[in-house]
Amino acid sequence: MRNHFLFLADVVGRKIGSLLLGGCVLVSTLSISAQTLPEELAEAEAFALGYQAYVLGAVYARSQILMEKDTHPNASLNAPLNVFNIYPGLATPDSAIDFTPNNDTVYGLAWLDLKQGPILITVPEVHDRYYTVQATDWALNTFSYIGSRINSKAGTYAYVPPNWQGNLPGGVIGRIEAPTTGVFLQARTVVQPEVEEDIGPVVAQLKTYKLKPLDTGNVYPKMEEGSEVPNPKLNNTIWKSLNFFTLLNRAWTFGGVREQDKELVKLFAPLGIGPNLVFSPDRLTEGQRRGLSDAVHAAYARVIFHARENGEVRNGWRYATNLGAYGGNHLLASTVSMVGYGANTAEEAMYLPVFTDDKDEMFSGEGQYSIHFAADNLPPADAFWSITLYSLPENQLRSNPLNRYAIGDRTPNLKVSMDGSIKIVIQENEPESGDVGNWLPSGGAGPFWMILRIYQPKEDALLGEFVPPPVRRDAAK
Repeated sequence: MRNHFLFLADVVGRKIGSLLLGGCVLVSTLSISAQTLPEELAEAEAFALGYQAYVLGAVYARSQILMEKDTHPNASLNAPLNVFNIYPGLATPDSAIDFTPNNDTVYGLAWLDLKQGPILITVPEVHDRYYTVQATDWALNTFSYIGSRINSKAGTYAYVPPNWQGNLPGGVIGRIEAPTTGVFLQARTVVQPEVEEDIGPVVAQLKTYKLKPLDTGNVYPKMEEGSEVPNPKLNNTIWKSLNFFTLLNRAWTFGGVREQDKELVKLFAPLGIGPNLVFSPDRLTEGQRRGLSDAVHAAYARVIFHARENGEVRNGWRYATNLGAYGGNHLLASTVSMVGYGANTAEEAMYLPVFTDDKDEMFSGEGQYSIHFAADNLPPADAFWSITLYSLPENQLRSNPLNRYAIGDRTPNLKVSMDGSIKIVIQENEPESGDVGNWLPSGGAGPFWMILRIYQPKEDALLGEFVPPPVRRDAAK
């Protein structure tokens, strides 16, 4: 967070004196009307407040627009609020997924609305497979797991809104307190990749996961059929325009604000930014509009850039254990929401992204690369591990003739050398040997990046003792 606030202090310092309190930039306008301020100060003040609102609020806004898209009846894959949307198989480049998906588990996604009371979830017995149901609040903080890692029992659990004092029916085996009324659920169950007969039964079982409101008479909002399907991706101009604040207001009104964020959010109200408010640029002065517009562009750039800052780079891989629960680290929460969304906490899964090779050059689909894991340095997972390749800047899986988007310890025909080591080849074309078991196709021309996922990482991974080997750029043959 320190880099973020030094950056903001430097920018705002050129516009207006700013006050740093408790790790947050707080510039109060509650007692001063914009009409009494010189326009230059009104602009600078709007910049400071708008920047902080964006850094704090982008994660809330991203939750909102993803929910609006996924619950829209005209979206390619959709389900109403409080209903699971079960994906028909592993993610592919053609999947309607607007975050950075894995290619290891079948997804069941659901958006919950707890404003009218608890939502009950019933989970079946899952035998001999890794599975999890992750619950995150509207600011992407994980607050609950149901799954194999923690030996959860089959049965019915209740997601309960903040400060709810009611009674749950008999038979509910778990009460789960949610920090916000908007909640995102990700059910994930592992399958054998490229083995269709293993995928079908998992999809069928995920369809037995049930959600229902405690009060079955509740009526929940719906997206209007025939209206435009929202675009959550970063190519949507909303992320770099004043319309962002309209989306942010919807997010805080629908999904709520975490208790620890409420005091800071109150500071934005004089600009029409906050829950149950209407953002109207026409009510602002020209200077305030300029300040907010500059803030949106600066904060967007800062949020995206932070993806390259979090954690420690080791052999090109970025090591971090602070994903999935962010506390007051608003910058990191918003960054993860924009470039990925929905990361697990480190105990459940670790994510080690890599953007450059051993020569510190960005990956290119035309290049040839290899990763050589020594026998005593394989990814330390109690569940499983994989390496997934993504396009830039879309952060999506890349099409290739093999239809392979990830490689790992469950990949069919993955060869282990006599000494126990594993060599993975990343390139566009099939290896000359014709042996495709250890080949991760790069998918043709264009930049890409990769993530090493370690599910249920062992202690040496959590403590940082495991360091993956570098991705070597090999000479073309």
